[in-house]
Amino acid sequence: MKIVSILTFLSFILLGCGAETQKEEGKLPLGGQGKERARNENASRSGWSVTTFDLNQDDKPDQWILSKNGKKRIERDLNFDGKVDLWQYPDESGSIVEEEMDLDLDQRVDLVIFYSKGVMTRKELSTDFSGLFTIVKFYDTKGKLLLIERDEDGDGDVDIWEYYESSRPVRTGWDTTGDGKPDTFDNLG
Repeated sequence: MKIVSILTFLSFILLGCGAETQKEEGKLPLGGQGKERARNENASRSGWSVTTFDLNQDDKPDQWILSKNGKKRIERDLNFDGKVDLWQYPDESGSIVEEEMDLDLDQRVDLVIFYSKGVMTRKELSTDFSGLFTIVKFYDTKGKLLLIERDEDGDGDVDIWEYYESSRPVRTGWDTTGDGKPDTFDNLG
């Protein structure tokens, strides 16, 4: 039953989408070229003050709040197997600015979500759970989907761009020449 509720929770997260972000044209922010996601912070707890919580009352910690030099990190064990599945990074006010999730429970980050002022701005996905982030979704300041970039061949370069207006797809672009820029378009609207 716990696994069903965790999977339901994760599926709701995956339904949302990315943000207005400056980046190099045609390059995915993460992954590609054999690079795995490096956590926002070193995952070591050395030097951090750690407060533990037992959310499911089984006498084993499943949430940890780490503090060091004014910084905080929240770690959670969503399936109660003793391993961290969710890392959250709050800002000074306590608002979460970044979340990292291990969706397939292999201790590798598969989903990274960025927030600004409590609104999701970007989502990065490793859809094959390899640690390579091949889909990046960008959102506007109100959390509406603007753009999805896909690296279909896993080389770190964007191959497909899906453009949205009012969270509806309006145009798709493909890089057919390998230069990292869309050169063929289909208008959907």
